[in-house]
Amino acid sequence: MERVWIDVLTPKQALFFWPLAESLERRRVEVLVTARRYEQLDWILNLLQLDAKVLGKFGGESLMEKLKASTERQRLFLGYLKERKPDMAISSGSIEMARVCFGLQIPHLLTSDSPHSPVNKLCVPLSTKILTPNVIDYGEWIFWGARRSSILRYRGLDPLAWIKRYDRLKGRVPEPPKDEYALVRVPEYKASYILGKGLGETVEILRRVSEVFRRVVVLCRYRGEAQLLRGRVPTNVVLIGRPVLALPYIQGASIVFSGGGTMAQEAALLGKPTILFYPGQIPAIHRFLESKRLLFVLKPSGYRRIRRVCEYLANSRVRREIMRRAERLKSGMEDPTAFIERTVLALLRQAL
Repeated sequence: MERVWIDVLTPKQALFFWPLAESLERRRVEVLVTARRYEQLDWILNLLQLDAKVLGKFGGESLMEKLKASTERQRLFLGYLKERKPDMAISSGSIEMARVCFGLQIPHLLTSDSPHSPVNKLCVPLSTKILTPNVIDYGEWIFWGARRSSILRYRGLDPLAWIKRYDRLKGRVPEPPKDEYALVRVPEYKASYILGKGLGETVEILRRVSEVFRRVVVLCRYRGEAQLLRGRVPTNVVLIGRPVLALPYIQGASIVFSGGGTMAQEAALLGKPTILFYPGQIPAIHRFLESKRLLFVLKPSGYRRIRRVCEYLANSRVRREIMRRAERLKSGMEDPTAFIERTVLALLRQAL
């Protein structure tokens, strides 16, 4: 029986790889799933009932601690794989997996929609294949050292993998508020690619959005973040401090302000008026969604226009048109899970 190893580092990756692990197991492929101890990740592994071996932990905000945690994970991987060496490995940018696979001569597939991530400097050259949405130009991966022939592109966006399967999770997730609200997602300011940026921008966004909406719901990311924000935002702002699945909150919202890339994609694909206030350079996926007029990019210089933007996006004709565009875009896309499964099985057969 072939054996495939998947490393999961974030909630997005858990959602993305959850159906892939199940579909490969149905094809009689043994699937090993590893993860790290991380406050953003622990809860969703339980929600998805994803049987993952937790090895190591998230390194936090410090570059030194990130490096120490990464080095320790590599050591733990060696012990874990001693009796169960896989035929293939898959990650969305696990430096530890890519390095261990290189040392043990295990083919590593990088499945990613984030060519802007600095981990690519290490992961891309060590990857056998790169699987990525077709809206990302080949050049964004070639920049990191990929060969064009190693880049395999699918006709879809990553959140489709779990949006298509959301019905299976509905009974396991809490209900969002019933009355009208604007939804805000805090940027991932502890991530290496925007380290330290985003919290101040979020406070400014919240102050301005709370002047337009009677209720503003915030999905926080890190432990202690709700307490950190509570004294800096108006009283009509509801801070959700515990990790939750974003989809039901997106579906119930009137408008979505996202400082994070994944929730902006989810909201745009669901046809919600979506405003991105990402604190770094706008990634390729979001430039594509902006070109399709499914996402609006808001820079700090434009924060003063938030009321006018909200009023425009509240127009019923505008909202219907956004929904129509989203449905048309999704109708021309394929399920990323199916593409990756076919690719993995084909590569396993080639190796026999």
